[in-house]
Amino acid sequence: MDLGALTLQGYSLGGVETAVAAPELRLAFDVGRGRGDLLRCDNIALTHTHMDHVGGLPFLIALRQLYRMAPPTVYVPGQLAAELAAMLKAFEPLQRFPMACTIVPVEAGQRYPLRRDLYLEPFRTYHPVPSFGYTVVQTVEKLDPSLLGLPGHEIAARRKRGEQVTRTEERAILSVTGDTLAQVLEKQPHILRSEVLVLECTFLDERKPLAEAHAGGHVHLSDLWPFVDAFENRTLVLSHFSQIYSGAQIGALLTPFAERVKPVVRALPTEPGGPEPTVGARPASDQ
Repeated sequence: MDLGALTLQGYSLGGVETAVAAPELRLAFDVGRGRGDLLRCDNIALTHTHMDHVGGLPFLIALRQLYRMAPPTVYVPGQLAAELAAMLKAFEPLQRFPMACTIVPVEAGQRYPLRRDLYLEPFRTYHPVPSFGYTVVQTVEKLDPSLLGLPGHEIAARRKRGEQVTRTEERAILSVTGDTLAQVLEKQPHILRSEVLVLECTFLDERKPLAEAHAGGHVHLSDLWPFVDAFENRTLVLSHFSQIYSGAQIGALLTPFAERVKPVVRALPTEPGGPEPTVGARPASDQ
């Protein structure tokens, strides 16, 4: 899924498998069954530990060892870190090798560096087990506006004298919610301003009553309509669709909503290598 400066690779079928990767960032959000296209993700951010999101982690760790790759760094909600470590430890007598990785227990409101200019910021989500979404923040050094128009040699001279000639700007380039109730949009409004937002939307019509969707900790499309004017993202990627919908049904059911919101609306494929459900008529640059 080409989103301009960012590419997303992923698939999500509610209750079966969810994995989303940003290859340029070498970062994955959840790992599904641990398929090979996630192998080069040095950082893995787990939204929660339901098996359809984390089941493939031991395989990915073992596969990286086989190929002599560095152990990955795994970010996980702090309340679940000990249990995740115990799960991986239990594989070691079977594998006869250490399940080598660095587990980072994360907390909402903290910032975790991925590289010099890139940070991972967890935020609380609302699911039956402890869960977090993540925002990726990129920092960019730009010339101080007060110096615009000055010749380069003058700027260089000021820098040499120790004067501050740049300022740091931050961009929220990507937010991923994982499984959650729609109240995340009210409680975590900053995600409505990320350049790209990957948002769960499991149920799309009356085939799943609203109360039942909420009981499972999931978003129903009808939950999103009150926020139709609040989305300021460039691209909104909806995901985690229920098995009760075909690809064609997903596109058709999302189209009325997509025609009302500011962002371009995309739909994550429901299987690895599967087609992206077509939502409305997207601009040629987004198809």
